[in-house]
Amino acid sequence: MPVIDDGNHPASGIVQEWLHKIKDAEKQKKEKFGKYADEALKFFDGAHDWMWKGAYAKAPGGFLDKEAQGAMPTFRMTVNRVFEAVALFGPVLYHRNPRIQVTPRTIPDISPESLGMQPGDQQAAQAYQILKMQQDAEGEIKRTHAGLKEHYLNWLQDEANKKTQCRMAINEAIIKGMGLLWTELYRPGGSGTSYPRSYYVSVDDLVLDPDAKYWEDVQWVARKVIHPTWQVEREYGLPDGELKGSRESLRSQATQYAGNRRKSSGEKRSGQSFDLIEYWQVYSKAGFGDRLKSIDRQSAESKFDFETFGDFCFLAVADDIPYPLNLPTPAFSQLGDEDLFMRAQWPIPFWTDGGWPFSALSFYEKPGEVWPISLIKPAIGELRFVNWCMSFLADKVAAASTTYVAVAKAAGAEIQDQIKSGLGPYTHIEISDLFGKSVKDMVSFLDAPSFNVDIWRMVSEVLEMIDKRTGLTELIYGLSGSTQIRSATEADVRNQNVSVRPDDMASRVEDWLSLCALKEIEAAEWMLSGKDVAPVLGGLGAQIWDTQIRQQDFERTIREYDYRIEAGSARKPNPVNRIRQLNEFAQIAMPVLQNFVGQGLIEPYNALIEDWAKANELDPERYIITKEVIQQREQQQMQMQMQAQQQEAQQQQQDPAIQAQQQQAQMDMQMKQMEMQIKQTEAQSKSQVAQQEVQAKQIDLRVQQQEHQQELQQDSEKHDQEVEQAREAHQLEMDFMREKIKAEKERREQ
Repeated sequence: MPVIDDGNHPASGIVQEWLHKIKDAEKQKKEKFGKYADEALKFFDGAHDWMWKGAYAKAPGGFLDKEAQGAMPTFRMTVNRVFEAVALFGPVLYHRNPRIQVTPRTIPDISPESLGMQPGDQQAAQAYQILKMQQDAEGEIKRTHAGLKEHYLNWLQDEANKKTQCRMAINEAIIKGMGLLWTELYRPGGSGTSYPRSYYVSVDDLVLDPDAKYWEDVQWVARKVIHPTWQVEREYGLPDGELKGSRESLRSQATQYAGNRRKSSGEKRSGQSFDLIEYWQVYSKAGFGDRLKSIDRQSAESKFDFETFGDFCFLAVADDIPYPLNLPTPAFSQLGDEDLFMRAQWPIPFWTDGGWPFSALSFYEKPGEVWPISLIKPAIGELRFVNWCMSFLADKVAAASTTYVAVAKAAGAEIQDQIKSGLGPYTHIEISDLFGKSVKDMVSFLDAPSFNVDIWRMVSEVLEMIDKRTGLTELIYGLSGSTQIRSATEADVRNQNVSVRPDDMASRVEDWLSLCALKEIEAAEWMLSGKDVAPVLGGLGAQIWDTQIRQQDFERTIREYDYRIEAGSARKPNPVNRIRQLNEFAQIAMPVLQNFVGQGLIEPYNALIEDWAKANELDPERYIITKEVIQQREQQQMQMQMQAQQQEAQQQQQDPAIQAQQQQAQMDMQMKQMEMQIKQTEAQSKSQVAQQEVQAKQIDLRVQQQEHQQELQQDSEKHDQEVEQAREAHQLEMDFMREKIKAEKERREQ
């Protein structure tokens, strides 16, 4: 049975306060950001004549006076430079899913001398070595954790369809000024696998603390959500039918109003025709809401102490529902303090890194404001002017294309009818009688006034200003410019200059994606168990996830690791630059790599050949040198040498002196080989002895460490025993003094 609160909920006043705050935030956002974002979106996807409609043209800030009665163009058009900006910058900034790199933050090396250790202090040296070994072991563990996190995050980019979500957010950032990726745990319908997902949420659905001038000052944010009522009831544990919708889905419209039946006023008031509910998810860093500046302080007062919920609280509030959806009335009577506390907390503590559940992308910040400015806003004036001029120019072209025919009245009705009934862009004009004239004098064509090219030149100049303002320069369009490039240096300078703005925007996108990766690993470590990550990390990785990663302090995930996007991995690769770089590198490195191949080291040579072949879209397998090829070549060379030696031996058999010299040379060679073997054996023996000495020293170090710890423990126990004995002696002395004082007092009384 649905039961809506009657306003007696402990948080009913706080809910109303949050709704007032959200409305104030919406008004401020509309004034500082929303109206410009809406205008830029219309320039991107509006109707071709939307700019000429009175709601925009004559509105406050429009380009027409309310009382204007001047002539308006009949052909109205929009030059869509905004669409061109999205079409050009979008693929450049995000062409493919990036590769994420996770690296542990290194600890600086501390030398023994900096600690003031004396060269002969063996005990201090042993303690230093112990701490050094512990630090190295901890560093190896961090590198293992970083490898697992990196593997999981790179798997997540493709699994969560990151490219589609990011492209929508980037497009909105280009058009409106800000794009969002919201991070939360996601489970596909019917699947048993959960994973973090960062998905696109329109900036239109976000409001920020209206009192904040800087991001560091923002105390709360709210996100507008529209979901089916049954889904909200299931998510927050409400009874079926508890909520009444505030919006109507298309399916509900088709079902409720089939047969062209309109909604009755009673159905509107009761909400029977609505099956969607609009509500706000509030993420606060300033408590549950009891600290808000109240419009009606008495209505916000409650007997419940909401301070127990702490600073970082979560609420879900909606109009006409006098309680938080995540804390309905039955929760206060049925749940304990700990369960209430957990319901009022952020689902994932993103506040640990000082942030919010979303990652915001913007390209141009406005000083002293949290809301950025759009890439399009600085060019709005020029866009209006160009659309105005182009519309009137279209009318001018139409007028100039009209052919005027002058027909004398004396030409006769038959000629006039034939000319008047003709189809085409011309108009006839009747003139006075001209008898005795030629045919040209009776019927002639009148030319329209010539077109002034200065108007088009001015429009071209303004279009160029728009391109400069938004970054749509001639080289981005792939043009060579008005002047010819005369040298490679000039080409490099132009390329560097034209890439300044795209490089800066790409750098911001990479920083944004890095922040998004941090939030995804935060969500994974907070919400997922080893069982959830086992399909990606394997059994051993899942065990480390449960026993080590999730057991450590959550803040270490943020403070002890760097999460970065590999530079340029999200952008479209430039094959021309890649080939040029490889060719320049090969001119220097190839002679050295060829020498390495002669020595049997083929890996560097093969790596260069593989990169070069891929850049040129060739199959690298045809150019790779394998060890089998080298072995075959060595065998062939050995066979040729043996054949040559056999031929020399046959020739030398005829000369005993030469044969004796050859035998002596062989004996010398054998002696040298034996000497080399003896030296290698001695070197191996020395190495083994050194290793044994190192192992012995390590064992001695461990033994001394254990003895030192035992001595410390014995000293500690001895000290505790001495303290205890002193305390007991002091207690006995105090008891003796009390008895003595008591006896002295009794003696005096007698």
